[in-house]
Amino acid sequence: MVDQPKRLDAAVAICYVAFVFSGVYKSAWYLQWSPIDLTVLFGAATVGVSGLLVARDRIALTRPSLLVPALFGLFAGYAVLSGLWSPSTEYFLSKSLRLVGVTGLALGLGAIVIATSVRRLRYAGFATAGVALLTALEMLSQYYQAGGGEPSPFGTNYLITGRAIGLGLLLAVGYLVLSREDRTLTATAAVGAVVMGYALLISGARGPTVAVVGSIALLVAAGIVLGTLPNGRLALAGYSVAGVASLIALVTVARQLRAIQRLLALVDGPGRSLGLRFGYWTNTLDALHPGMLVLGEGFGAWPVLIDPGSDTRYYPHNMLFEILFELGIVGLVLVGALFGYVVLHAAHDWLAHPEPTHVVLGILLVYMLVNAMVTGDLNDDRYLFAIVGVMAYGVGSRRLGTVRDVLENRTT
Repeated sequence: MVDQPKRLDAAVAICYVAFVFSGVYKSAWYLQWSPIDLTVLFGAATVGVSGLLVARDRIALTRPSLLVPALFGLFAGYAVLSGLWSPSTEYFLSKSLRLVGVTGLALGLGAIVIATSVRRLRYAGFATAGVALLTALEMLSQYYQAGGGEPSPFGTNYLITGRAIGLGLLLAVGYLVLSREDRTLTATAAVGAVVMGYALLISGARGPTVAVVGSIALLVAAGIVLGTLPNGRLALAGYSVAGVASLIALVTVARQLRAIQRLLALVDGPGRSLGLRFGYWTNTLDALHPGMLVLGEGFGAWPVLIDPGSDTRYYPHNMLFEILFELGIVGLVLVGALFGYVVLHAAHDWLAHPEPTHVVLGILLVYMLVNAMVTGDLNDDRYLFAIVGVMAYGVGSRRLGTVRDVLENRTT
């Protein structure tokens, strides 16, 4: 029988994952009966269960779990402050509310609640892989129902769902490459990886597909270096042959898969989608001028200044260009401090206590960073900031005490 602490840890992890990935599934027609937006519902549920954990002294804070939200708070605070000079009104308001209330909550809960417990982190990983697998099955169903056309899983677009599938695929491959401790989990991860990999290839999501391939290569390299995969000349030759064979198979046998078709189409030119992105990036760079480089044009300013009179949600499809244009060098420094801190913390903790968790989290961070450079706006990068929050995890981090202890200025 599962004891109460485990039930609470499982409940908060499931609610958290449902909140972070709500954009994947909440447009499904069979969920439209809910009178409350599912992002709000599961966000509130996560906060509520977290409150129970706090009341029962089940959350022991660490320095990283406090510093990561604090650094994000500085960045978000500056973004909101930039509304004083932003030409945007409607987009600024909605973008600020989402940054603080959704993206910030995903990062903060990830750092304070999920990252401070090995068990909650493990449950969140299982839940993420589960959401990704269900999304992959929905993708396959939609693909074959559409007769091979563009799938629309859960009534949303292939990019959002493709990103989620990619995260689950990397978790499964990470377990296969770096762990394999449990035979049942190993078999489940192997089957899940095949299903999610195939679903990603038929999705047509080029960015997530390329990012996943590169991230899997990093996982394999990590497995070789850490000794969890066979090493030596013969093994390296085998990996090389397998990689080349997979590439040939994708280009020849699997040409009918949408992601491969869209990637091969780039041989003839960037195409409309990538061409638009090049246009966004060029327009952004052309609009930069010395007078705005330090502070930026203001949060939400990009659509107003790039397309005068358009105060609506639009963005340059590149996180760095978006931050530089709207929040200037100050914004880049603040977000750079956040990312730099979590990477240095993870590297330091891994050197002191080598285990695969930091390796997997680091590669998930790389995967989402690549995605953030080619599509979406700052709030579309919720998965990225959730991972940043979870990277506050540390085996060697000194416990400052429970939330109550910290509030009462006591340490353990």
